[in-house]
Amino acid sequence: MFGPGRSGAVIGRRRQAGEGRTRRAAVDHSVSDFVPRYYQVYTAVQQRIREGEWSPETPMPTEEEFAAAFRVSRVTVRKALSMLQQEKLVLRQQGRGTFALPVPRRQSRANFSGFLENVRDFERNTKVRVLFFGRVALPVQIADALGCPAGAPGLKIVRLRSDSQSPFSYSTCYLPEPEASLVTDDLLGNRTVIATLEAAGVAVGTAEQRLSAMAAGVEVAKLLKIEVGAPLISMTRVVRSDDDRPVEFIEVLYRPDKFEYRVNLSRDKESAAPRWIAKM
Repeated sequence: MFGPGRSGAVIGRRRQAGEGRTRRAAVDHSVSDFVPRYYQVYTAVQQRIREGEWSPETPMPTEEEFAAAFRVSRVTVRKALSMLQQEKLVLRQQGRGTFALPVPRRQSRANFSGFLENVRDFERNTKVRVLFFGRVALPVQIADALGCPAGAPGLKIVRLRSDSQSPFSYSTCYLPEPEASLVTDDLLGNRTVIATLEAAGVAVGTAEQRLSAMAAGVEVAKLLKIEVGAPLISMTRVVRSDDDRPVEFIEVLYRPDKFEYRVNLSRDKESAAPRWIAKM
């Protein structure tokens, strides 16, 4: 029979081993682990419909065939096809099967590369809802990006922006001092934060922008009216003044059906190896 000390040691080792497995499992997770299977099927089939894989005159694969191909249940396939039917991308007929419908013309989407240059059009054609506006102590990573000590005072703004049809972006913005004192809720209104700063006399010089992807969490999915786990475009931008001082950190989550990344490229003829460069 184990004594208290040895028993405690064994339990401790087991806990540590379990925690290690948990940490490793967390590292091994991918976005697909958090996206519902029916939504993964819906996304894959939707893309194939838009690419014209199935003629409107020819039945698409059956539920059983889709289930086998995606290794999911028929219930999962049925839910995915129901979503496609709601979007008028398929027609389901009893006894005949499921047929792809002509893809409706997609709405024009905003372009990331021209976003900073089209601020006025952006403000005029969209409306915003403020979810949070207040003073905070800047989190460590945000403070580091803004060149401030962790916990320095700043302004946090969380907003939901919509076009004429639906919400499309969820943004979280941080401003350091003295810029934080230049922006009030009334001054901001429907304008972008950067336009408000410029109107207050801040000379903007450069911006570093990064794009990635992530799955929608419960809160953001509800606000953007999408499924939990649906893919989102994540854009992070640090804006600097003319004297190269960070004046704004913003992260925006976009619905991918509303935004795209587009840039003009030209061939670098002076490079020894073939490569493309962005046209200025």
